[in-house]
Amino acid sequence: MSLTSANSPRNLHTFLIDTIKRVWPRVTTLSGDQQAAIVGSFLTVLYTFPIGVIGVIVLVGKTELGILFENWGTLLLLAVLMIIFDRLRFFLIVELRVNRYGTMDGSLTGMIKWSSILLFGIPGIWLEVILRAYEFVSNMLRTPSTIARWNHMRNFTLNLASSTTITLITLWFFQSWGGSVPLTEWDIFTVALLLAAFLVNFVLDILLSMGYLVYNAWIQVLLTGSKNILPMLKFFFLAVGLPHLAHPFGVFAIGLYLHNDVFVYLLFTIGMILVAVLSRRLSLEMEGSRQQSRMLQKLEMLSQAIIGMPPEEQYLRQAMEENMYNMFPSGKLVIWKFPNEILYKHTADWDIDLNPIWTWLLGQPIVHAYTANERLPWNENDAPHDPVITLPILDFDGSNPIGGIYIELHTLVHYWDHKAIKSLLPAAQSLASQISSALHQIEVFEQSVEFQRVTQELKIAGTIQSNLLPYVFPSIPGWELAVSLEPAGETSGDFFDVIPLDDGKFGFVIADVLDKGVGPALYMTLSRTLIRTYAIELDSAPDTVFFATNRRILIDTATQLFVTAFYGVLDTSTGTLTYSNAGHNPPFLISPAGGNLLTELSQTGYPIGIDENATWGLESIQLQPGDVLVMYTDGIPEAQNLQGDFFEEKPLAEAAKANLGNTAEAIHKNILDEVRDFVGDAPQFDDITLMVLSRNT
Repeated sequence: MSLTSANSPRNLHTFLIDTIKRVWPRVTTLSGDQQAAIVGSFLTVLYTFPIGVIGVIVLVGKTELGILFENWGTLLLLAVLMIIFDRLRFFLIVELRVNRYGTMDGSLTGMIKWSSILLFGIPGIWLEVILRAYEFVSNMLRTPSTIARWNHMRNFTLNLASSTTITLITLWFFQSWGGSVPLTEWDIFTVALLLAAFLVNFVLDILLSMGYLVYNAWIQVLLTGSKNILPMLKFFFLAVGLPHLAHPFGVFAIGLYLHNDVFVYLLFTIGMILVAVLSRRLSLEMEGSRQQSRMLQKLEMLSQAIIGMPPEEQYLRQAMEENMYNMFPSGKLVIWKFPNEILYKHTADWDIDLNPIWTWLLGQPIVHAYTANERLPWNENDAPHDPVITLPILDFDGSNPIGGIYIELHTLVHYWDHKAIKSLLPAAQSLASQISSALHQIEVFEQSVEFQRVTQELKIAGTIQSNLLPYVFPSIPGWELAVSLEPAGETSGDFFDVIPLDDGKFGFVIADVLDKGVGPALYMTLSRTLIRTYAIELDSAPDTVFFATNRRILIDTATQLFVTAFYGVLDTSTGTLTYSNAGHNPPFLISPAGGNLLTELSQTGYPIGIDENATWGLESIQLQPGDVLVMYTDGIPEAQNLQGDFFEEKPLAEAAKANLGNTAEAIHKNILDEVRDFVGDAPQFDDITLMVLSRNT
């Protein structure tokens, strides 16, 4: 890219990204904020590393090894004190802009640093240099994230340049004003010179970090369009100035050392250690309170978004995208539904295999937390990692995992021990509960929609099916017919038919398909169509009609369903009924002339749809004037009341006998009334079909 094309801010940013890409190609996969952080660290390292190297070279040249060897005991004591103060760092985390945080920290190591320099001169600088180098190596070894490593490199080169070059320049100013190191006198003039030198040191550190500040201000304007950089300036001056607060204490400590002895110096230092402990404790409490407040706020916002959203998964994803960001101090956060449907994922810098985590989490009904020093149970090796929280998302009953949450925490200025991690667990569990509730709401909604869809389809199927049944019956002189079908659901497995045949004959069909639902309803439609078709083609041969229907059904279908059917052909002029009964409830004929004699028209073969080679017998019976033929499906004798008792066949026959001499319609009505009175408030279990045929003359 030419220099001209890099003149505009956005082109310059692209140029920097392209430059870094040559060293680390994955930078292009990061988000805008992450790329900005990488570029800022890269530029800072680029200009501070040479300054630090120059400072180290000068320091090596000006170090007298004899001073170090002669005073190794005191230097060792100071080194221990410096490590103690470094471990007791106090810090403050502030929000620079929406969802963008900055960390400033400090410690009282500056007191020990300047005590060492004022006691031993330039060789005393090595204490801080060695400490910063050790911290850098330690951080790089235990930090798996490339972004975090760039941050460590930036901090190290800044600290190295400040500890060496800036400190050497500060000492030059102090000495040029009349001061001397090692310090031999401690008076008001010397103190004034040192305080002035510390002010110079602060200004030089500001200038050293100015490049990083300018870049961050520029990138904020570039990414957000906001030119309000005042919060960033305040944060910058506080972040640089906070470590300088300890420097004057080094002057007072040396005064105590020179005018008294090391014991008084140690007493003063112990007092400062207590101050450092309290400062760090206050920092931890403030940060814990800030995190809790932020998590509660985010959880409340997410909860309100879930309550107000349409119950669909796309809106849940949208609600999480808008409200989940920065809920936890996490480097990586992923939320998913089993088996592998990711609902939310934060961070593009993702180089972890989630499959073993998901597999492991399936068997874990509780939350788990791991510090950076603990081995992760799904990892076969002890690879370095950030602190981790994992927890399942349980179903609405809380019994089975339906998803999971995986959180990797940022390594902040304070250490993530078990106590610190556990402070985040209530919010994580609340998040899991919210997502579980939302997924349950979505599932119920989807089931409701599916139920409505199926119900509508069933209504349509029921309408189509009912249109196939005859509702206009032929007028047969000397005969009466009453028929009804009451389905238990939207569709029916029962059917009946009245088929006009040649020579004044009529076919009467009543049938019942095994099982309920759409499948049996379709099977019923097929069976009804085949029986009617073959009945018209084969006229007065019910056994042959059943044989042809049975073969066709078994050839065309591969279900486990079958149909029981009764088909009789009535010669209306003679009263002869020729019939076959394919496993159906036997109709019965009541003859008043014979003393209300009841004759069952028993089964003459298997149900249709079982055996391809099945055959059916053919029987005939004579209907005399006054006779009544009752045909029905098992929905009548198997009708149940609330006590679980069945209506059965005998009350059915008695209800028919009680109305002999009345019309077929009256007999039909009386039978159904008896059934309804018996059932009472119990729900209808099966389809009810009843056909009553009577001969008048």
